[in-house]
Amino acid sequence: MLSHRGAIAIALLAATVVMPAAAQARPHGPDRAFNTPIAHGAAAAHTSVSQGKLAAGLGKLFRNVGKSSAFVFDPGNHQVLFSRKGGRSRILASNSKLFTTSTALSKFLPDTRLHTTAWSADDISDGVSQGLYLKGGGDPTLSATGLTKLADRVKAAGLTTVQGTLRYDDSFLDHVTGIPEHGIGFERVGTLSGLTVDNGSSGDPAKSAAQRFEDALRKDGISVGSSVSPATVPPSANQIADYGSATMADLVQATNVPSNNFFAEMLLKDVGGQFGSSGSTAGGLDVVRQFASKEGARFNGENGSGLSRRNKASPASVVKLLDSMIKIDEKASPEEQLAQERLRDAWIDSLAVAGRSGTVAHRMRGTAAAGNCHVKTGTLDGVSALSGYCFRGGDDADHAVTFSLLMNRTNVNRAHVVQGRMAALIARFSG
Repeated sequence: MLSHRGAIAIALLAATVVMPAAAQARPHGPDRAFNTPIAHGAAAAHTSVSQGKLAAGLGKLFRNVGKSSAFVFDPGNHQVLFSRKGGRSRILASNSKLFTTSTALSKFLPDTRLHTTAWSADDISDGVSQGLYLKGGGDPTLSATGLTKLADRVKAAGLTTVQGTLRYDDSFLDHVTGIPEHGIGFERVGTLSGLTVDNGSSGDPAKSAAQRFEDALRKDGISVGSSVSPATVPPSANQIADYGSATMADLVQATNVPSNNFFAEMLLKDVGGQFGSSGSTAGGLDVVRQFASKEGARFNGENGSGLSRRNKASPASVVKLLDSMIKIDEKASPEEQLAQERLRDAWIDSLAVAGRSGTVAHRMRGTAAAGNCHVKTGTLDGVSALSGYCFRGGDDADHAVTFSLLMNRTNVNRAHVVQGRMAALIARFSG
């Protein structure tokens, strides 16, 4: 029997057809929710289709959708079900987030939290700190409420007085606040920082976070100096309180379902800071590329969200990545298999569900894809992508079909219709 990679590689030798470019009817901005009509007729049918009918049907649908590529794979049988220029690299748009978030989830693990912490330069058994530090851990969801909880924990640790000013440390990530964006209109992502608050909405989120933390300390009756200043936590400091983010599984879901660009870029830097050479976009990309390469996939890009026409991969690479996220090693120990299942389930749950949630809540309704296909969308002007899994029998990962539809130089509205019909057909595959 062929391996997953072997079956995928052989299919790339299959014959391909040239797809004509379609004129763009009207501009579409970066990935967001769209509405497509409820399907009727054949697309809405729920009767099963054979492999031959699936390939024929997909081939018929995959016409006049611009400069596009597609790849459909059955991991259960290690069979390539359909390929049209499956090895050709295309613009990913927000399908880039699949590479960012799969790396973050796999590296950090689903139950990991990102920590914002308070440190004292000395022992606080007397209730006094000679130097209090607020240190960021790259939590993209940190809010005033979280900082208030951290202040409460500082008080619970016995601190009553801070000598001097409150210091803040955002050194976990670099201080480059923007991201490379090429070939699109400028899109504000938010200010990226190791210590950020309110989704990076302020000009200096680290200072803003420190000021809010200072206010919270004062409300708790802790005496603090009259200003805040940046400084690095010294190695000899003692951690006295901690506030954890939502789990990584939740953060990845909050990134993928609504296609949150700020979260994606923060997670990319977090990956670089924790597992790479630096907490930077470049550092994160190095880790992402290495992770993808380990699974036989290739990703080329310059940011983690897809806000660039330089973020590219082939549908075959996307499918290899997706396939790797649902595999369970039958030779692994029971404990290792449980961990793999937890990772798999968290990953599947992180994707939007056709006709139900996120950017596809109003797409593919009334078709076999609705409720059965877990996907990630991608949209830029003239670019539309849809990749993910269609499950036979609920969300049973043992009966999944993995697919990637990357459409460039296309009419986005038409692409949505074609993608919906293709996903509905894939969802009806009987195996």
